[in-house]
Amino acid sequence: MLTASQDWLHLFKRETVECLIRMLPSVLRTRRWFGGKGRRIEAARMVESIAIPSGSSTTMLLLIQVEYGDGGVETYTLPVTAAFGEEAERIQQDFPQAVIAPVAVQRNGCEETGLLYDALWNRDAALALLQAISQESQFKGTAGSLNASSTNAFADLISARTLPEPAVMKAEQSNTSVVYDNHVILKLYRRLERGMNPDLEIGRVLTRMQFPYTPPIAGALEYHRGAGEPVTLALLQKFVSNDGDAWRYSLEAVNQFLVRIIGEHLRDEPPPQTGFPPLELARQEYSPVARQLIGPYLESAERLGRQTAELHVALSQVVDDPAFAPEPFTKEYRQARYDYMVRSTAGTLALLEERMEVLSKVGQTQARRLLNLKPALERTFQAFRDLESPISRIRCHGDYHLGQVLCTGADFVITDFEGEPARSLAERRMKQPAIVDVAGMARSFHYAPFAFFEGKRTGLATASQESPRYSALWARFWSDWANAAFLKGYLNIATGARFWPRENGDIPLLFDAFLVEKAMYELGYELNNRPDWAEIPLHGLVEILEIKG
Repeated sequence: MLTASQDWLHLFKRETVECLIRMLPSVLRTRRWFGGKGRRIEAARMVESIAIPSGSSTTMLLLIQVEYGDGGVETYTLPVTAAFGEEAERIQQDFPQAVIAPVAVQRNGCEETGLLYDALWNRDAALALLQAISQESQFKGTAGSLNASSTNAFADLISARTLPEPAVMKAEQSNTSVVYDNHVILKLYRRLERGMNPDLEIGRVLTRMQFPYTPPIAGALEYHRGAGEPVTLALLQKFVSNDGDAWRYSLEAVNQFLVRIIGEHLRDEPPPQTGFPPLELARQEYSPVARQLIGPYLESAERLGRQTAELHVALSQVVDDPAFAPEPFTKEYRQARYDYMVRSTAGTLALLEERMEVLSKVGQTQARRLLNLKPALERTFQAFRDLESPISRIRCHGDYHLGQVLCTGADFVITDFEGEPARSLAERRMKQPAIVDVAGMARSFHYAPFAFFEGKRTGLATASQESPRYSALWARFWSDWANAAFLKGYLNIATGARFWPRENGDIPLLFDAFLVEKAMYELGYELNNRPDWAEIPLHGLVEILEIKG
């Protein structure tokens, strides 16, 4: 138990803070957003504490630096407050995931016990953060300051006459989000890096442009220390009322696809061959069988393709900001990206060989086929390195997949511009060929039917207990046509843009290189986190590379 005299805030005084610091490693390991669970923590120390008045209490915003045994260092943010008596009992019962530690305060010979807990679950604390953004407040810390800012969109989203009620969202992963009366959502970034988060950086630009397919930014919280770049702590943006994300929508579409296969008595029949890869399929009319079995999802995927291209067009038009101005597809960039592709692929293949025994028999067969395709892998990456093309590199989404798109009924909204979590902030802010996002979405269209037909944990009840006899072929049929529909919509807008290849022969070279790079990233992730899902990227990699021979 943590103990303090007179007031719980004395926990942060020099003479008592060591007890809290010693507790930090064990506390962090219990948080869902902590990314270092598999690493040995060498030390954890508090590098900043900022007091934020919140109603009748105070929130202490802590920045915690974690040092690992392998030499790595990460910084996490943890806002804390305390509760006593009946309020502490309520927090323990209603929000046990927010509890950090029991606390006792000695005051005038009496002891009062309570809880130290994550302040985002405190109504006054959550409202204080919103009010700080509204007033563009600044709070001094022990080493730096917390600066709040707002955009012109704030007044359009929040009424000055009423206080919106905050609620922490249940879907907590690497960040924690608070929704205010379904008007705005505050996303608190838990793992911090020096520099502006792309989510805020890109969001501000698109908000100024009034881009219609992303939620406008209302404000932000940033940490300033010395003359360096500020650190993005939190982002406030419009809350998008939605029917779920495009991943779930796609799984439901695959379910309906299965219903139609069964209804047409095709369960034991192989699908018709598409005959072309998706890039070529996109330039053709939808086949009658695809229209009949996939249905209105084709039009939805095509619409998402158009909106994605419009996003890239908008980002490519920001020429007065060096962080966004398009840059050439240089030899130096290609070499650096090639080196990254080769290095990360070698690491993933080594991991695959090491963990071969955790795969199913089908997965092991696919793994051996992939390992035999190393020459095709090398040729794919070399073709990228040697490709001289006049295309521009622009700011992109960077981690684009169906889970990053919200469905709003008749439309889509693109969210979460943070980039791939495994990359550094500097890498996530780099300009890239726009086809990176196209390849990312293509991989997502591949994942959906294979995850569904292979009975993965999709959270969706299936239409039948029995998959089609040729389920892998039917999955590929759906994937090929969904991809083709997306590409059809995308190419309709992007063709002729400076960021899109002028030579048709350049497109598949770029597309395949980024498809393989993304699938390799997926394979490494699955081997480390969900080995039973590893067959999906293995299948995709073998499919791409065997065509190349």
